[in-house]
Amino acid sequence: MAQQGKYILIVMIILSIVGLLTSIYLTYTHYEPPLGGSGCDFSESISCSLVNTSIYSEVFGVSVALFGALWFIFYIWITCKALPNPKKYVLTLLMMDTLGILSMFYLITAEIILQALCPYCTLVHVIIVTLLILTIVLMKKFKIKFSFKNMLFQSRSWLFGLVVISLLLILAFNVQFGEKKNYDNLAKCMNEKGVLMYGSFRCGVCAKTRAMFGDSFQYIKEIECHPQGENPQTELCLAKRIEATPTWMMEVDGREIKRFVGFMDIEELKTFSGCEE
Repeated sequence: MAQQGKYILIVMIILSIVGLLTSIYLTYTHYEPPLGGSGCDFSESISCSLVNTSIYSEVFGVSVALFGALWFIFYIWITCKALPNPKKYVLTLLMMDTLGILSMFYLITAEIILQALCPYCTLVHVIIVTLLILTIVLMKKFKIKFSFKNMLFQSRSWLFGLVVISLLLILAFNVQFGEKKNYDNLAKCMNEKGVLMYGSFRCGVCAKTRAMFGDSFQYIKEIECHPQGENPQTELCLAKRIEATPTWMMEVDGREIKRFVGFMDIEELKTFSGCEE
């Protein structure tokens, strides 16, 4: 029976590694959204980029996918520790499964609100549910009765470590070192020089650009190209031959002077617009 338990744990480790790699990819595309979209953007309603760069993709300023990667790291660690004595760690795995299921419901709720499905997120959800099922199988094999008190007691040190590292992540992503930069003057200058951003509310790179400017983005004129976005100007985008977002364009009296497709950092935008803060 112990040998069978080890085989199940090995399967759980393999599944967790797949989940970890998927979470790392989602974390990367959250902070560095690819211009052409991620590898799982298939349509308007089946899109990793939309879900992974939405307002629901961060909790306390940290990517949900990064928390997911941390969860999988701990899960792999626990299952590896459990290999010599599976019975000892089953309730700890159940505690981790419970946390995973709660996070899964959060993301599913976000997908319902956004009316979009994230395929890679769904893969992670399937893995989490499968891990829970395998944990229940282990409980039955070793005839372990569920006890919430025992589950908390056995998993207390792991939970403590998970909470501490999560708090450190939140601290790292929210503490502002040095003076916060203000780009009001640059944004106003760009507006005066006729620099526009043709974007989309479904565009991950556009979201990254808005986050880069912060509150200063209010001074930049953005044209919404997606028909489902707020105040869309789809016909204008078609007339301007906008094929990808964001597209930066400098216009004088409605006449295009130059354009750039893709992400530009602050220094590149200064050069493009001819503005200095």
